Amino acid sequence: MITDTLRPMRRAALAAAVLGCLFASPLASADPSKEACLDSHSRGQDAKEQGKLSLARKLFLTCAQSSCPALVQGDCARFVDDLGRLQPTLSFVARDGDGNDLPDTTVYIDDVLVATRLDDGKAYDVDPGKHAVKFQYDGKDQIVTVVVGTGEKGRAISTTFGAPTGAGSLGRDVRDPGRRRAAPKLHRPAGAKVLIGVGAALAIGGGALGVAGLLGMPDNCSIVTHQCAAPPDDPSFGDAGSAMSMANFGLVSAGLGAAAVVGGIVWYVKGARPSKEAPRMALPWVAPGSAGIAITGRL
Repeated sequence: MITDTLRPMRRAALAAAVLGCLFASPLASADPSKEACLDSHSRGQDAKEQGKLSLARKLFLTCAQSSCPALVQGDCARFVDDLGRLQPTLSFVARDGDGNDLPDTTVYIDDVLVATRLDDGKAYDVDPGKHAVKFQYDGKDQIVTVVVGTGEKGRAISTTFGAPTGAGSLGRDVRDPGRRRAAPKLHRPAGAKVLIGVGAALAIGGGALGVAGLLGMPDNCSIVTHQCAAPPDDPSFGDAGSAMSMANFGLVSAGLGAAAVVGGIVWYVKGARPSKEAPRMALPWVAPGSAGIAITGRL
């Protein structure tokens, strides 16, 4: 009777002991052993030399635990800090043809799944070198090949699914990006053109007349002193007066012509106005024995 009574109790105690071992074993193995620390230290250095920075960092994090020997722990902690600066990171962006974000996009790096959504803005660790980044959305794939440099942080890799369909999320019209609104036609004042032409003719003619007057001055007369080296009744006095009058008239005319040209140019530029073209209209007409369509407006 005693034996039969104790047998269930022994079974319950054994089951409790087994469960206790199962739940306690992970806690007991949380801290790596000395051998595991040395192994992680060695393998981490090999991975670092091979450019596998992600793997090396994980191994050095293992041997940086407090349960590892002090010398190994110090080396591994220093390596973790160094690799944190050298480890490149990438972020990913997927949009449709209209520029709308597609957060339900899956991303693979070298066929290894790294992200199932893109709405957290997270940056992902990657080893330096060449990688194939595959975006997957709505059953469609887009592959982008990138070459990542050591220490490159937060580089954004983006892709686009589909063609533009209309106004995007930023309110822009992408249906015809090359279309530009035609510049309005300007109407220049006709009077400005006439003034420029008359002024130019007056300036040229006046300048020529002034030069001719100066050249016609007698040699024994001075334009500066207005005197002639000749007797009072010498004909050179009359010739000098006529030449001086011609020169003065020509120079004044040239000055007025130049002023007219400048004023005409200013009027031409400042007086420009958008032209108002009469709209084209088609009106049917009927007359005895004939009929047709009359078109009004500028062609």
